[in-house]
Amino acid sequence: MALSKYLAYILLEEEENDDAEFIFRKLFTNREEDCMFQRRRVEGAFENLVKRHLFGNDTKFKEYFRLSINLFQEVLALIEGDVAARPCNRRRQPISVEEKLCLTLG
Repeated sequence: MALSKYLAYILLEEEENDDAEFIFRKLFTNREEDCMFQRRRVEGAFENLVKRHLFGNDTKFKEYFRLSINLFQEVLALIEGDVAARPCNRRRQPISVEEKLCLTLG
């Protein structure tokens, strides 16, 4: 009986090690940035909807975000230092503070 418990313990330890290795590889291995993220600056919803249409129309901007463009700019100035992300190896162009605020309000 003790041998079967010992073998079960060893198998469980091996499985946990495999899980930890899988998680480590997923989190810490360098992979190429997906083309979806590379084209976000040109094809993304923020670029198409907000920058091209809403920033030029104060009424529509206010309907969509429930605050005026001027108030949006004031809020943006208040949070900019706290929310800004630095580029890293994984994301060379992180989401801008302006886009983060739009996502939060939208």
